Amino acid sequence: MPARQIWLFLLEPDIGALIDEVGGREPGLMASWGRYLLGDPQDLLNDPSRLSRRDSLPRERRLYLLHRKHSSDVVAHLQPAGPFAGWMQIDEERTDTLVLRIPDRNDGDLQPARLYAHTTFWRSADKIRKRPMFSIWASQTLRWLVGRYAKTSVPFLRIGPEALQRARRGEIRLTYLYREIAAEPTGSTEVLAPEGTVTEDSPDPLD
Repeated sequence: MPARQIWLFLLEPDIGALIDEVGGREPGLMASWGRYLLGDPQDLLNDPSRLSRRDSLPRERRLYLLHRKHSSDVVAHLQPAGPFAGWMQIDEERTDTLVLRIPDRNDGDLQPARLYAHTTFWRSADKIRKRPMFSIWASQTLRWLVGRYAKTSVPFLRIGPEALQRARRGEIRLTYLYREIAAEPTGSTEVLAPEGTVTEDSPDPLD
């Protein structure tokens, strides 16, 4: 099963607001940047400020959102060689985390960020379901966020308030798969949502 995901056009103020909104729903949210870390991986839940962090790609950032109540499994793998030798890489499939993957801006173009969570993972030939406490929280959080963001001309591509204002003023251009996207609904679209995309009506993983 692919990751459950939503797609959002976000500028920096929108990213900060997203963290605050998710954290405001229920105390216990821990947010930290970068897929590679030095230190104890459990500090992703206890105190991310203790960790040194780095991103893996020069034109992409990743934000990890874990919750002290709903997240329990934290898995990271030591890198034995290469540019991250001695660092640990977060296992996004096995860790109980929401991940916000943010592509870098290209001049005035803005691509959508992808917020996703894995609720299952493979171990050899067996598909393992994560604990319901995390799977339901992640699914409900994604569905709640979808309802809070405005639709663009492609219904599954939502947009943050700051990005929407600047797109309306013509200061940024929204793009997805090399196509320009209108900032507001136009009544028709030919773009299909990727598998696993969450809508307001999506069921929880256990439904």
